[in-house]
Amino acid sequence: MASYEHLPLLRLEEIRERRKTGRGTSPVRDAKSHGAALSGATEKILSTHKAKQKISDVDPSLILKVRTVGAVDPDVWPRMQMDILATQPRQSIVLFANDSELTEFKRRLELYQTDAPEGRKNPEYAGLFGSIEQVSELEPADRIGEVLRSRGFTDIEAFKDDQTYLIDVELWQASTELIDSFCIKVESTLLKHNGLIINRYQGVSVTLLRVEGSGAAIKSVLELSEVYEIDLPPQPDFPPPQGLDIAVGDLPAIEAPENEVPIIGIIDSGITSAHPLLAPAVAARFGVPEALGDSDEKGHGTPVSGVLLYGDISQRIQSKKLKPEFRVASARVVNNLGKFDEKLVVPQQMEIAIRGLAEAGCRVINISLGDPERPASHRPSPWAETLDRLARELDLIIVVCAGNRTDLLNTYGDGVVGAYPSYLFDGGSRLLEPASAAIAVTVGSLAHTNGLKDADEVGVQSIASADQPSPFTRIGPGSAKLLKPDFVDYGGTVVFDGVLQTLSDGAKRSEAGIVSTYHKYLDRLLTSYSGTSFASPLVAYKAAALLKSLPNSSANLIRALLALSAHRPEPAVACLTGRDEEEVAFVLGKGIPQLESAIASEDNRVILYAEDEIPADHFAVFEVPIPAVFHSTPGTKEISVALAFDPPVRRSRQEYLGNLMSFDLFRGADPNLVFDHCRKWDKKAEGKAPYKLANKYRCDLSPGIKLRKRTTLQTGHFSASRDMSQYGERYFLTVRCEAGWSGEDQSFAVAVELKHAAEIPLYVEVQRIRIRT
Repeated sequence: MASYEHLPLLRLEEIRERRKTGRGTSPVRDAKSHGAALSGATEKILSTHKAKQKISDVDPSLILKVRTVGAVDPDVWPRMQMDILATQPRQSIVLFANDSELTEFKRRLELYQTDAPEGRKNPEYAGLFGSIEQVSELEPADRIGEVLRSRGFTDIEAFKDDQTYLIDVELWQASTELIDSFCIKVESTLLKHNGLIINRYQGVSVTLLRVEGSGAAIKSVLELSEVYEIDLPPQPDFPPPQGLDIAVGDLPAIEAPENEVPIIGIIDSGITSAHPLLAPAVAARFGVPEALGDSDEKGHGTPVSGVLLYGDISQRIQSKKLKPEFRVASARVVNNLGKFDEKLVVPQQMEIAIRGLAEAGCRVINISLGDPERPASHRPSPWAETLDRLARELDLIIVVCAGNRTDLLNTYGDGVVGAYPSYLFDGGSRLLEPASAAIAVTVGSLAHTNGLKDADEVGVQSIASADQPSPFTRIGPGSAKLLKPDFVDYGGTVVFDGVLQTLSDGAKRSEAGIVSTYHKYLDRLLTSYSGTSFASPLVAYKAAALLKSLPNSSANLIRALLALSAHRPEPAVACLTGRDEEEVAFVLGKGIPQLESAIASEDNRVILYAEDEIPADHFAVFEVPIPAVFHSTPGTKEISVALAFDPPVRRSRQEYLGNLMSFDLFRGADPNLVFDHCRKWDKKAEGKAPYKLANKYRCDLSPGIKLRKRTTLQTGHFSASRDMSQYGERYFLTVRCEAGWSGEDQSFAVAVELKHAAEIPLYVEVQRIRIRT
């Protein structure tokens, strides 16, 4: 079948201000009793704060936690000399008080408790204090992170004075001047107990200190109100390698890649640059920090690089075509034990590595690392936020793995086969950080085979069949119930050996693993692995191939086209029978990206796309041409939409994403009515009831808007088999941007695919309509 370039998707008229929904109201309260309770809590906080000792002649910071119900205008806090440090779950706001006496806050609180002014129903500031449920200070135990808690450090006394700890300290994010003073307080506190700050990293929205000190030093740090959280430094988890018997003489000739191919970045354990399969394609390599060097002593980055350069190496060897499709640049971030550097905090390592790879020409970067002790929680980690922030700033496609589950045998024993796939949905299978990143592409794993071989004894059982979720893969949701992973691809499987009571993956049997390059190539050329670490580079490989075909595309467009092409294999869907759409999405994402479909349109399958920018709280309308032959020809007809955007992110906010976006598809309606349905409505001039299109004009896309908008990479699908000629040749796609805390203009890419089961000249007819209109 012929292949064609994708077509532009045309936007109608100007971008207009969208219609907004109303905000909540504060609850009705008895002002005198509620105000008295708030006053008592406030005075107690001030009394406790005044009793705290100065640190190096600097007063400790007064940081409050205010829990609210209903809406509070964020601009009200600065007027009371309070800065918002963070917004948290359960509508909690953390505030830094510039006035340690809370003078203006108390003045307003007193007015709230007096009688209402004449002619008014409520007392002064009823909206503000009626919305405040509780005022409190944070306790030291509130500052202990999740990994430390999982190890038994549930209170401050768990830290032993005679033991030394290496800890990451996260500070409340504030102005540069305040953060400097926060750091001075931490340093002075540590020095009193012979502790020290090893390293400081200040990002756009996170400040981390790597500190070392005794239990007494750590406990003193936990007492500081300037500290947001302390936790153990992240550490990656690597599976062991397995060698395969193949010699250089058994390989076909290895060619060098073309000069102008994309360079894929990899952040991992380094690369064995002299490996015969990799040597022709290594563009750059460095360590972060530089003292690490660039070679792969751990043996993880080299096989990941093999997948990045060749995709399926086994298939390449069989076809006798060993020419790397791309070049690779490697940033080593772990030592020979597979541990991160003790001096640099991980977000700092990531930022240095990513910027270095971007300078080397990389637009696609793969990170097959995950912290086994940090499952996704209510908010992304500093590591994940760093990836999102840099993906947006540098226009990068950053691909990360979902992480592997390693406790299956301990948890389920010989019942593991029967527990699959239900155990995927228990708490032990949540994504590992940094897979919660919202803009970075997260990839889970499918089994490429059942992992069995002809000589297996009767006690050896497969857990998953080909095209089903890998037994070890981790699933969503991401932080704040964001839809993750974005995709799945092939990462191998594991097999249960009943005789030995063990699980065997690619490290123990090649049939269960993905074949790739071995770091000690003088011993063996190839290795076999199982893990999401090898599914993610397959998606990165496809992203690079798409970028090679469309070199001027934004990262948003590459993500959108991959999503539009993705397909969920039937065995994977069938094994999840009985699960709802949300649960299926948490396991399979959009499915496996199909590279050929993403790169080119065909006679009976057409992709139209646009890259654009939209102000916050505005919407745009795109015209989708629908030829009569598409409507009237018997057979299944499908319309699919993909939207990708890269909002500002901040983990200190209750809403991590600074903007939200969504889309709808309308048919059979005049475009002016579509605009009226979406635009801001002037109630005084136009009446109280905004115009709304009837539901019959809206295409019933799956998943529904409430589910699909929970991600920065959204898809919607519509299919029908009946004749739909009555809806005409023009459908309209509306794309909306809802302002969150950011309010910045939002870049995005949108793509629409029209596909018909019959062999019809759809591409030509779509071109005809576009030229005519």
